Amino acid sequence: MKNYKEAIFNTDSKMALYSAIETEYIRISTLEETKRFFGPIISEERKWRSGLYFEPLEQSPRAKLGIGEHDRAEAYIFGNGSFPIMDFKAHQSHYPISVKVMRINELYLLPGEILDLSAKPEEFSWDTRDAELYLHVSIERLILSRQSELIVNGNVLILNCKEVIAKNINEGHATIKLGTSNFIQEKSFPLIKSDDDVKLNGLNGIAGTDAPELEVESTSLGLRLTNANTARNGFDGADGQNGSRGIKGRNGAMLYLADIRFDKITGFHPENIHIKAQAGDGFPGTNGGHGGNGGNGGKGTNGIATPFGIQSGFSGGNGGNGGNGGNGGNGGNGGLCCAVFVSVPTKCSPVFKSLPFPSIGGKGGNGGKGGNGGLSGINGNLFDSIINPTGQNGVEGNSGADGKNRVGPKIHIYERNN
Repeated sequence: MKNYKEAIFNTDSKMALYSAIETEYIRISTLEETKRFFGPIISEERKWRSGLYFEPLEQSPRAKLGIGEHDRAEAYIFGNGSFPIMDFKAHQSHYPISVKVMRINELYLLPGEILDLSAKPEEFSWDTRDAELYLHVSIERLILSRQSELIVNGNVLILNCKEVIAKNINEGHATIKLGTSNFIQEKSFPLIKSDDDVKLNGLNGIAGTDAPELEVESTSLGLRLTNANTARNGFDGADGQNGSRGIKGRNGAMLYLADIRFDKITGFHPENIHIKAQAGDGFPGTNGGHGGNGGNGGKGTNGIATPFGIQSGFSGGNGGNGGNGGNGGNGGNGGLCCAVFVSVPTKCSPVFKSLPFPSIGGKGGNGGKGGNGGLSGINGNLFDSIINPTGQNGVEGNSGADGKNRVGPKIHIYERNN
């Protein structure tokens, strides 16, 4: 009779049964040490992985980007790639890497139980520098029940399992679910705050000032203008400021490589173990800022009738044009993916059902509204014309483009000849 204990591996996990668990947190200082620690992988399988996955990446446009350095390191650690000397300085900047190491004698997931083994930054006693975290799990016996789930999010995963055993699964299934964490992404890029939308809005145009009144003097015959020749039209309102473009949504978080190795598989039927994997969806872009309203025109000077004649009133100022709305921010692209490798005994691959899901691009933000044109200033009394033009309304901004969807990860299952 096993002496099981109850444990909560992470605060958002349900409880699972285990016996004899050890957990430690380590740092690995070099690429060579990383390869030794995460091995061994038989040479035939390393060659198979490289030919199937890593070598095509070397020929892809991705190899010229920063992620190409990441791919070449993984080809060396988990495939048959040579030591990437060309990337030595870049790789050194990522070391030492942080690894959560778990050793479990027996882990029993009850029907419907969900267990999250993910390593999280707050678990480590040192600052992980927002870098990717590694999770190395060794399990002697893993017992999976119907509708149970083993989850790892946001980690490079190495799972060594001596034996995985089916328990009352029958025609149902258990799931190994691999996903992403937005923690690193949110730490690396400023979060969009609610008041950012206000900052994107254009300023309203300043209203035109009213024209001064006519200057008159008293005479024995009545009032008389002293400087009727001075222009006294109301001042024009200023144009509203254009709204700013919305902020681009962040790209979805990356799905890191997973290397899952089963030495023995007992009691499972075809497709009893589902492997789900998906990178993070892109975040939506923010809406474009609204255009500022045009300033209203200033009032024209009033006319006046005197014994010396009539002085017509003056025109009110023109209203300022409304600012154009800013274009919406583009949505972030779905996250990129690394591969998922599953190593199993001969003739055991039918036990697994691969369920890779694409990462979806974020929706583009809506264009900002155009500002209203300013009203024309009021004409002074005795002005000949009645109607003055108001400012033109600003144009609404265009919606941002949706982010790109990214294809789901490749899930490769290798059957060993043993």
